[in-house]
Amino acid sequence: MKNFLKFTILVTLTFSTIVAASEVPSIKKSSLEKLDRLLSPFEDLTEYALKEDFKAMKNGYKKIKSLKESGLLGKSVNNDVITQISQDIASLNNYINIKNYPEAALQSTKIFKTITNNFVYAKYIRKQIYIENLDGMGFEVLSLLSKKSIDYIQIQSIINKSQKSWISLRESLKDENSIDSFDLLFKALYHATMKRDSEMLGILASMDLALVDIIEKQLH
Repeated sequence: MKNFLKFTILVTLTFSTIVAASEVPSIKKSSLEKLDRLLSPFEDLTEYALKEDFKAMKNGYKKIKSLKESGLLGKSVNNDVITQISQDIASLNNYINIKNYPEAALQSTKIFKTITNNFVYAKYIRKQIYIENLDGMGFEVLSLLSKKSIDYIQIQSIINKSQKSWISLRESLKDENSIDSFDLLFKALYHATMKRDSEMLGILASMDLALVDIIEKQLH
């Protein structure tokens, strides 16, 4: 009887382990899809704002409003940031309506980063979170550069924080060219910020967005 009981427990534990292991890829895929649904409207709106495309921004905001009303946003981020995100979305709408393109781009990027760093399923897709933070860096730097008065201290702070995500992600990459490219990118960003070279910073921020696309494909 004891041997039978041990056997039953062993089988149950083994089955549970197999089920749990099989669920991980499914949870990861679902988490990636949810995060993409949450972030894409804000990424698009930032791009519209940087291009000063008012009509596209208005249409983009409609998608953000629908996303908020769907309930997905509220279910997918930590409770303590839901109110802040709602307020930021309202501010975003105000910036769009008065055609304040730099502030609209910054506000949209702020929400993008808040969602990324408070995503409730982050533990299943930690590498993707690092990638999104690197993506956010590029958009935020470009947004700050679009303002009449450029805050280089803030840009440096953004670069410093984003480099932590790069350091965490770096060890997951196998392609030496990608690793070298991002290492050099951060060196160049520091140099351009120190020199207050806005033109070069714009080029490097755009390069960041392109490199992010490359490493994202490598990891997935």
